[in-house]
Amino acid sequence: MKREKKSFLIFRKNSDLQTVSVVTFFFVVAVLIYQIIAGFSTKGGLAYPSFIYPSNILNIFIQVAAVGIMAMGMATVMLSGGIDLSVGMMVSLVAIFIAKAVMHWGMSPAMSVVLALLITVSLELIMGFIIAWLNVEPFIITLGGMIACRGIALLIARSQEIAMEQNLAWFKTNVFDWFNSDGVKLFGFKLQLPYYVLLFVLIAVGTWAMLKYTRFGRRIYAVGNNPQAAYLSGINVRLTKLLAYGFNGLLVGIGGTIALVRQNTGIITVGQNMEIDVIAAVVIGGVAMSGGKGNAMSAFIGALLMGAITNAMTLMRIQFEWQYLVKGLIIIVAVSGGALSERLSNRKAVRSQEDPSCKIDSQS
Repeated sequence: MKREKKSFLIFRKNSDLQTVSVVTFFFVVAVLIYQIIAGFSTKGGLAYPSFIYPSNILNIFIQVAAVGIMAMGMATVMLSGGIDLSVGMMVSLVAIFIAKAVMHWGMSPAMSVVLALLITVSLELIMGFIIAWLNVEPFIITLGGMIACRGIALLIARSQEIAMEQNLAWFKTNVFDWFNSDGVKLFGFKLQLPYYVLLFVLIAVGTWAMLKYTRFGRRIYAVGNNPQAAYLSGINVRLTKLLAYGFNGLLVGIGGTIALVRQNTGIITVGQNMEIDVIAAVVIGGVAMSGGKGNAMSAFIGALLMGAITNAMTLMRIQFEWQYLVKGLIIIVAVSGGALSERLSNRKAVRSQEDPSCKIDSQS
């Protein structure tokens, strides 16, 4: 009984868990309703739901890998009290730079990827320096960065597409082929796990561990929660914000490389509007826009949830324009729900302080 009360209190005090749970519940209900209607509408009765096919579940991971990796970086930045609107165009810049370097400049794929990562980290560090040391709003600086990245990408590509010749195809290689040339089967289904999907999972776990167990992670939370208190406690607030943006730049570079691997073409539209999906994934995961609240694992769940929602809407043949409307409404509901939950919790905490009888006995 005590454990049940304690678990309920933990859930009630974490608005990020509430947000993810509510959105997941309504999404699951909507998908089940669709699957029932779609199943009975097929000839011969209820069909096996295509959404829960193992191949479709893997497809969700494949579709969300780039966005999910970038969501880890965005979560780190938002936890420190910032935001980055330039990630979408930075992905386009990475894709165009790598394609141009390999196909036109004669550079090796490995060297081009390394240089692309250095470029994204450098750009993020420049924006982070301006934000942290000059105390400029992140929204304005990263908006300018988005426009600048678009201009640089167009200059490199000369407004043209740059097709690749499967130079980075090894990213798509199935991990299980290492164990058996014919692959590994489970219940008659051949397991498919591209390297970049495995990389996505490893980065998510690594980011979660970094934010939860390292000194840098604790400083990120402290700076995002109360910069003045963090400064008075001896934390270098400016350096912490700068490193958060630098880490974000590294993950944006990796995400841009994966986006290029999937499309195999360096074009300006590769990362167009991708910042919407990244921010939506982080917000749905319960990371507070004001900073200091949330965690990387909830952002990981948010990224998968956004991918599942997009996948389900595609299966239901919902038009592209309506998908953007749904994503926008999800962001509004997630942010509003988290803010309302936090407000109610704060109000109850104040009320319990005023009335000792309302306090919950921690030993009960």
